[in-house]
Amino acid sequence: MSLNDLAFLTPVARRNLKELAYEQLRTGLIRGRFSPGYPLTVRGVAEALGISPMPVRAALDRLEAEGALVARDGNRTLAVPELTIEAYRELREIRIMLEGLAAQKAAEAIVPHELEVIEQAVSAMQAAVDAGDVDGYLSTNWQFHFGVYRSSRMPALVSMIESLWLRVGAYVRWMMPDSAALERSMPNHWLIADALKQRDAVAARRAIEADILESSDHLLSMLGASSTSRVAAEDIPT
Repeated sequence: MSLNDLAFLTPVARRNLKELAYEQLRTGLIRGRFSPGYPLTVRGVAEALGISPMPVRAALDRLEAEGALVARDGNRTLAVPELTIEAYRELREIRIMLEGLAAQKAAEAIVPHELEVIEQAVSAMQAAVDAGDVDGYLSTNWQFHFGVYRSSRMPALVSMIESLWLRVGAYVRWMMPDSAALERSMPNHWLIADALKQRDAVAARRAIEADILESSDHLLSMLGASSTSRVAAEDIPT
């Protein structure tokens, strides 16, 4: 399946259509299923979901209000935002603060069954890396991180972090351009899991911060190499 392929969306039940459409699109954005600049039309999404345009329009409008989509072509089309290098650096700094705090609090509050889920997720990530499965890695990476953050017992903080991932999700494939990058990402994830097991709040925070910084190095070099400080959607690795 290629990047931007709407086939990953599945037809939804005939109840709560607006909410179900929103959740599928939101998950796709967070997990990097769309590239920067990719247009999302009411008609295209409605066809992929097998529902009428009205709930899709409501879902897209909600994502626009959250900053996950932006209007273009005279407000006739919604698209995945393209970040300048300055905007990405700002988001990265905020992520370091908020996600570091969530990891710190998780180390203090985590319970055994949550730790088990996180350890299973990091093992699944390693399996995806070993198989060269980028999509599998990205999916389990999301599960791992939000398993950590939800263990903080701070739902408002988790909501803020989700809003940041909505805005940077389109760039995750730049952060992990090849199998070597996937492999380089794993030590920090194992360190995070171990820090949580040891209830070491300082180590958990430092490992999350290191993961965010190291994973963004390639992306920043790509953004910096662009004369317009933007990455063209067609150049996103698939």
